Amino acid sequence: MNLDALTEDELTDRSDAAGEPSWLRDHRLAAFKRYLDQGWPNSRADEFWRSTPFDRRFTTDRELVDDASTVTAPRSLTDDLEVEVAQARFVDGVVTDITVPTSLAEQGLVVADLATAAAEHEETVAKALGSLTTGDPDGTGANEDRTIAVNDAAWTAGVFIHVPAELEVDAPIGVHIHATRPGAHLPRVLMVVERHAKATLYLEHTSVDGVDALVDEVVEVVAHDGSEVQLATLQSWANEVQHLSLQKVQAHRDATVRTLSVTTGGATVRLRPECDLVGPGAEVRPLGVYFADDGQWFDLQPYVRHIAPQASSDILFKGALQGRSQTVFRGNIFVARDAVGTSTDENNKSLILTEGAHADSTPFLEIECADITAGHGSATGQIDALHLFYLESRGIPREEALRLIVFGFFREVLTELNLPGLEEAALAAIEARVESADLSAFQVNDAGLKDHVDA
Repeated sequence: MNLDALTEDELTDRSDAAGEPSWLRDHRLAAFKRYLDQGWPNSRADEFWRSTPFDRRFTTDRELVDDASTVTAPRSLTDDLEVEVAQARFVDGVVTDITVPTSLAEQGLVVADLATAAAEHEETVAKALGSLTTGDPDGTGANEDRTIAVNDAAWTAGVFIHVPAELEVDAPIGVHIHATRPGAHLPRVLMVVERHAKATLYLEHTSVDGVDALVDEVVEVVAHDGSEVQLATLQSWANEVQHLSLQKVQAHRDATVRTLSVTTGGATVRLRPECDLVGPGAEVRPLGVYFADDGQWFDLQPYVRHIAPQASSDILFKGALQGRSQTVFRGNIFVARDAVGTSTDENNKSLILTEGAHADSTPFLEIECADITAGHGSATGQIDALHLFYLESRGIPREEALRLIVFGFFREVLTELNLPGLEEAALAAIEARVESADLSAFQVNDAGLKDHVDA
């Protein structure tokens, strides 16, 4: 399958061979028509792509992924929790394993292959699939670019998660996406959380070293009235993977949504954690941590659309950089004309550890309504010499003090949510980066220390 030259006949044949229902085949073909009308993103001409070094690697060979069931994926984060969890695994574009504890299945929790669910749960899947990637650009949907249209049309494997009304799933639901083969991978995740239900989803991404792959991913989460949803994503790729990901949530009346992205792996990662607040009283808290090492480029674009009145949002992303790395934060909050009573804020803080690292930060506000409370901020700097001085003055060796400062910088975000095992996993990934670094090269801002001494 060549993603740069899809054909209608190819998509039809693949859909028929998989036994997909007619509505899903029609859905794919409608997306294919959008694909034909679009070109691939141009970083020079497209404002929303100018910060992503996008290398077009679109060809994949189905023969490479058909034996994915024989590949052993590494342990997932949810494997190490001391509770029974529902989980699914993708390997090289194929769903290889789905497990749902009997106790949760009896209460109605569904974790299923998306193609199978399209027939067995047709009404729910047909209503939700693609609902957040197509439509009007007013917050109820968006006419997305070709990287999204190609996933809509040609996703090769997907997982459907359905949490019925009133069900509270205490243990995280795990979805693990693993790549061992080169080429393009198009994973799809659809999650529907019904009224007053509660669930947490861990979405984990890993790959083997040396795999030159493009992962073009779409995640859709529908949080219905009064539901509580937590979405945690870990980008733990090896250094050769390009990752494009739209992770979009639709929050209805009085829904509470918490999202956390932890990005430490990948050559290029373009992450779009987005939320449309379409119901009054909805609330979203998008959080992110990232640590970029030599040669990595992370483009982080959280986007919140306030469509309904009396809703709130608060974005906080914190990142550290070392070596010749590049990070871009492009946060955007849109407040529609009728979204009176909106309360919103966004902040980004970047810690430059070594010479050669570069961080860009641009928080945006698009406001069409006057009756709101809004703010935004951005700060980029180095380790504060005053903080380092206080730790060293208490007998802590300099290198250990530097580690503590970096870990403390991230803990503000990681400890905010109750996500079992995730804080430890994130700090372990960050610690591995710090341990491999030349701590003597860490840059220190001594302005605060000079002011303290002068006083």
